[in-house]
Amino acid sequence: MDRTADLDSALSFVIGRIAEQAKLSGEPLSDEQRLLLNYLPSSTPQNWDLEIPVLVPRDINLERVRALGKAAYEHDRQTNPESLDREFAFAVFTLYRHPMRGLLQWFGMKLRRPRWDGLVLIVTALLPMVAVVLVVWNADGSWFRRVGIGSGSVAIMFLMFLMFFASRRIEKQRLEKDIERCRPASTHSGG
Repeated sequence: MDRTADLDSALSFVIGRIAEQAKLSGEPLSDEQRLLLNYLPSSTPQNWDLEIPVLVPRDINLERVRALGKAAYEHDRQTNPESLDREFAFAVFTLYRHPMRGLLQWFGMKLRRPRWDGLVLIVTALLPMVAVVLVVWNADGSWFRRVGIGSGSVAIMFLMFLMFFASRRIEKQRLEKDIERCRPASTHSGG
């Protein structure tokens, strides 16, 4: 898997579709809009120390790029729903944490997560409360029992911590498989 080739392929697809949509609208992308697409900011600057909200001027170029991208995304979904190019681009941007991922999410793309992710999150959140309830419930019991409950709870929380890293690894592997599954046909034979 070649990171640079995948990113270049995904970027050229998304930027190309937005440029096509701009031409169809009758007004091609300006140089500033192309530059914005090629160098998206990774995040918006925020100053959390100030109590006064910071006013940010509207970015007409970003608004136009978003509108064109959304229109291109909707058009592609209607005219060619079986195309895997969008999923390929989204998986590449997600795996490599590229700022274009946020733009695709704004268009409506979502990362599919396994069903059990929610269950693991709920169990992780409830576990400390269950441990406290068990310790309080056994307050009249021996110290040995309370230490056992506390130690067991800490061990389970440590396992949940390890499961978090395992799920991150599994997500990375799933994204890599999605990239291979959705890779454009022209790049399958080349690398």
